[in-house]
Amino acid sequence: MCYFSSANAQQKIRIDSLSKTKKSIELPDSTIIISRDTIVFLMDTVIERKQDAKKNGSKFYHAIQRGAYKRKFTKELYKLIFVAPDKMSPTDTLKTERSETAFIIYQGKTIRNIEVRVLEPFGSSLLDTSKVAKTWIERTGNKLHHTSRRGHLKKMLHIEQGDILDAYTLADNERLIRQLNYIKDAYFRVIPVKGSNKYVDLQLWVKDQFSWGANVDLGSRLSTEFEIYSRNLYGLGHEFSNTFHYETDEDQKFGYTGSYTIRNIKRSYIDASFSYENTYEKSVVGISFDRDFETYNTKRAGGFSISKNFRSNKIMDDDPIRNEVPLDFTYSNLWYGRAIKLNSKSLFARRKMFFTGRVAARKFFERPLTTPTLNQFFHNNILYLGGISISKTQFYKSNLIYNFGRTEDIPYGYLAQMNFGYEDREYSHRYYLGFDFQNATYVRKTRSYLFNRIAIGGFFNSRRFEQGSLIAQSKFFSRIRKLGALRFRNFGDLKYTLGIRRFPEEIITINNRYGIRGFKSQEVTGKQKLTLNLETVTFTPYTIGEFKFAYYTFGDLGIIGSNQKHIFKGDYYYGLGFGIRLHNENLVFKTIQLRLAFYPKVPSDFHSAVFRLSGEERPRFNDFNVGQPEVIPYE
Repeated sequence: MCYFSSANAQQKIRIDSLSKTKKSIELPDSTIIISRDTIVFLMDTVIERKQDAKKNGSKFYHAIQRGAYKRKFTKELYKLIFVAPDKMSPTDTLKTERSETAFIIYQGKTIRNIEVRVLEPFGSSLLDTSKVAKTWIERTGNKLHHTSRRGHLKKMLHIEQGDILDAYTLADNERLIRQLNYIKDAYFRVIPVKGSNKYVDLQLWVKDQFSWGANVDLGSRLSTEFEIYSRNLYGLGHEFSNTFHYETDEDQKFGYTGSYTIRNIKRSYIDASFSYENTYEKSVVGISFDRDFETYNTKRAGGFSISKNFRSNKIMDDDPIRNEVPLDFTYSNLWYGRAIKLNSKSLFARRKMFFTGRVAARKFFERPLTTPTLNQFFHNNILYLGGISISKTQFYKSNLIYNFGRTEDIPYGYLAQMNFGYEDREYSHRYYLGFDFQNATYVRKTRSYLFNRIAIGGFFNSRRFEQGSLIAQSKFFSRIRKLGALRFRNFGDLKYTLGIRRFPEEIITINNRYGIRGFKSQEVTGKQKLTLNLETVTFTPYTIGEFKFAYYTFGDLGIIGSNQKHIFKGDYYYGLGFGIRLHNENLVFKTIQLRLAFYPKVPSDFHSAVFRLSGEERPRFNDFNVGQPEVIPYE
């Protein structure tokens, strides 16, 4: 006698009982592993249907097909909208569920053994591990690829043999591996040990992405970037990136940016990064070491970084001030954090309190002329910050949100932070206080997601409150909707930023990721802004060389002006556009994006229509991770 068991629901169905029913079980592209105890494990895309229902659905489908194929136009329209029932991708049936659901029934058992199995990027599939690379291109790609070492992945886990299985912790580790930027997907299988009610074995199944990638960024103006990189050198997760820049309108036309990252040094969970950049904007070299609060059980985190800027027109990439005088300065940063678990009424709702501290120093060697009241943004300073945070986080699993079919982890919960500190400045000193509250809700009834944030912070000197920031933001994405073979999802982001007694030289913009995508102007600046970004994405089943297609349309609105007037009395700008995104989940390549945008109202230093071909990193969720204490940004 043997049993069928779902890897998620883990519900067993006796085979001898199937003969007594009129139901059948379809296994679309499912992995089947038969162990000694004759348990068969299936993916969570198992579909159970009655034979009669299946026949009726097939008859209906073929009836529409016969009618549509009578004319050429309706035939093409039919192919666009309808997909045969047996042709649907298994990812289309992935239901949104809580991350720990698959492991709850094993809660409290002892982990006897942990095994890691890695699949190559081409040919193989987590849904059907019997698949192999068949074409010459696939086999060659697998040979050029650095397969993730099983020992490396095992060391990345925060669980060991002999630990008591905790459903939330196991889901946490599964998510950690899945988020590595050289892994396509990953999941745990829990296998009961034959003859024991106490022990279980774990199998971590991982699908690699091809480790080498390239990216080109080409705009309407002749400004080009070409990048080549590897995100998994030697199969150890080391990253090596090289970017070559070309700017026709700048004195320094050619530039280079390079970086190298070593992951998880001696299983300390510390990553080391080295970077170098020499472009028309800056010349800088830096090194950093970081350890994050990766899982619920991580107690300590911290980091150290130091950089030397030999030439730069900005202090930081997101600073609002672009300086005419080349800056020469050093920047160093050190932080440490400790986490304490808190009790929660919900069994799988994990709450933690964090205590963090940070010291950051900036020393200028070349800068504009400064006095106590002139160019205060360029004063030498040392900032001491402390933070107290409370977070509660859980995750749902779904797909077709920011990616093209791979499993995505949707965080929900809240994060409340209070940061405070002291800044020792060149001509004075002052104190800092900031509050930040974030909340995310996954509405199961409508299967939509809503994220809200409110944050305010600033400095107090002997006279007044200054250099303050206020941020209010709401983001959402809708449930997935179907139209034949197509899948639709809507996205929205509404954000308001206010600067409170900022320095005279400080401004904000609505350029590109700070407001209207593709928009770029040095003339459009202000002290407060309101932006609205709307987007509709259409995921398609079409592929070219394993690259999946998604079409999107967008509308962006930006209002910007002085903080002395009501925001709606500011200047209005907006952009409308559409584009195509292509992505191959087997590659570490960034998502290829072709975008055409129109801007009905433009300043004198910008165009009304802009075409852009670029590679983009897909957005990530605000996952309520706590890091070093920060000043509320003004951007």
